[in-house]
Amino acid sequence: MFKRILIATDGSEVSRHALIAGLDFAASIQASAILAHVTTPYVGMLVPSYPLPAGFLPTIEEHRKICKTGADNLMAPALALAKEKGVSAASVVIEHEHPWRGILQVAASEQCDLICMASHGRGGLSALLMGSETQKVLTHSHLPVLVIR
Repeated sequence: MFKRILIATDGSEVSRHALIAGLDFAASIQASAILAHVTTPYVGMLVPSYPLPAGFLPTIEEHRKICKTGADNLMAPALALAKEKGVSAASVVIEHEHPWRGILQVAASEQCDLICMASHGRGGLSALLMGSETQKVLTHSHLPVLVIR
């Protein structure tokens, strides 16, 4: 039924549980996995009329380097775990200002037929202010979504 599973990861502990569960599921049905991570783009800001301390804001190049290093440090062990579990996997890192849109974009471009991701379980004011990327994926996805809590 499912042949290509997108497993979204952000490096959090609950995301790691979803990664493990997604890889276990992929192994059990002999599906391949696309491990996806969405980084945020550089957002410039207006600089006040007084000088800021050196290094206060990273340059665009520094931001991209930080994001690439973080993504590499996240994806290398995830790919090793997939190999350990016998799952054929590839990783995709995409930059998008809306992580849920980035996840859906990768799912479409990689022709996935299932999305697996964690729910951080935020509720109340936290969910209202921060929003839920998982809820947005559930709302906008045309694919089935497996949510791990």
